[in-house]
Amino acid sequence: METMGKLSFIITTLTIFMSISTTTSQLSIQNFLNCVSHSPVSEVIYTPNNITFSTILNMKIQNKRFKTASTPKPLAIITAKDNSHIQATIKCAKSNNIQIRIRSGGHDYEGFSYISDVPFVVLDMFHLNSVDVNLQEETAWVESGATLGKLYYTIAKKNNSLAFPSGVCFTIGAGGHFSGGGFGNLMRKFGLSVDNIIDAKIVDVNGNILDRKSMGEDLFWAIRGGGGASFGVILSWKLKLVQVTPQVTVFNVKRNVSDGATDVVYKWQLIAPKLDKDLFIRVQPNVVQIGQGGKKAVQVSFIGQFLGTIERLLPLVSESFPELGLKKSECFSMPWVNSTLFWYGKSIGTPLEALLDEPKDPELVYSKSQSDYVKKPIPKEAIESMWKLMIEGETLFFQWNPYGGRMEEILSSETPFPHRAGNLFLIEYLNIWTEKSPGAIERRVNLSRSFLEFMRPYVSNSPREAFLNYRDADIGANRPSNVTKFDIARTYGSKYFKGNFERLVSVKTKVDPENFFRYEQSIPTRQ
Repeated sequence: METMGKLSFIITTLTIFMSISTTTSQLSIQNFLNCVSHSPVSEVIYTPNNITFSTILNMKIQNKRFKTASTPKPLAIITAKDNSHIQATIKCAKSNNIQIRIRSGGHDYEGFSYISDVPFVVLDMFHLNSVDVNLQEETAWVESGATLGKLYYTIAKKNNSLAFPSGVCFTIGAGGHFSGGGFGNLMRKFGLSVDNIIDAKIVDVNGNILDRKSMGEDLFWAIRGGGGASFGVILSWKLKLVQVTPQVTVFNVKRNVSDGATDVVYKWQLIAPKLDKDLFIRVQPNVVQIGQGGKKAVQVSFIGQFLGTIERLLPLVSESFPELGLKKSECFSMPWVNSTLFWYGKSIGTPLEALLDEPKDPELVYSKSQSDYVKKPIPKEAIESMWKLMIEGETLFFQWNPYGGRMEEILSSETPFPHRAGNLFLIEYLNIWTEKSPGAIERRVNLSRSFLEFMRPYVSNSPREAFLNYRDADIGANRPSNVTKFDIARTYGSKYFKGNFERLVSVKTKVDPENFFRYEQSIPTRQ
């Protein structure tokens, strides 16, 4: 009876707490709405009472895991069209203790830009998407809501020998991509996106619009790889464009494991980081179906890009990587901008206008992604075990992206992104499925977790490093109740930023001492 009495008390207390919490949220959002109604924001705000609220919310959701009935929804969405909308949103959210989630492309793997476990509003940047190229300076100002596809397209329309090093998925928004580092297939030649950013404009916690000069070098350092949403709302970036050859060469060589692909993958580990800077070869194993019987097997794609001609590429590969067996018929020459379509999986000859495609209601899949850094070659036996686990899991695949070249020349402290010299390659693990049956999400996510655990002996340690843009909510989760929030932050901070975490905390404490700009894996203020 005593136990029943305690249980009854707990349930009653919980009910009262939830009721108070709901009432508090309703009051806060009403006060927030009253605040913004006296500002220009009133014309670009959507609440659940608007019939288009769900359309606006779902428009940039890229992962079906976060499009369920139980997924936390924002109290409102502000689709900012100019800087004053952002300033008013910050002011009104701050005065009413409502958190902001900042969304540009919505590709963040854990949905942190549009979900939260506390009352929040979404500040959506998709209207702020201009790209202004200056040919004389060979620079471009890019607003945070612009996609990489729009950036590539706009550069190419101005000059076909200019490019910018960033990601291969051209529907990604510039805001989050750049602030997390900006990883792409030009990095062995030119480094990351953040290594080629020379200015930015940000709205700080006080509503001030700052550029590099007025924000200072510490904050400018922090937002180039430390995650911009911890420090303010980034309006735009100034990029230093890079010169590329008039024609680049691309290829996608597929080799089956049954035909010796394991040996080729092993050799790739040894030579890919040491190849000419102009050559980038990604390894991508996938589970495929063989024959009519439906037997599953692993096929490995070696996807390459060379800043030069086919005639120059073939002898280079033949000398340093003869195991690949690259043939002239497997190589295609094209302007750099066309290669961005090739990397996205579009057929050769696809019109450049496809770079501007932004599905308004994307065909969603469920996914879980994670990352690792490899510093020593993975043994053949372990690679063969990976193939078996992939076949058993069916929906698992991954990408190995080579390091070396320019990435070894940049100090780990130059930007918050610390993963430089000493790495052979970066692994991105992907688990993508369409299954809707009860328990499918938990089952598939656990599959990803078990594969990551299998990889533990073969990847970096102390800390086990991870890439911020391949966000993983598991890092720092499920810690004992006596562990402080700062200790949890240090856990994910050490993996994403290594020794740069403490400097990021110092910058955060200085520019946002009350920790207004925060989310589930943000940079904390110093305790």
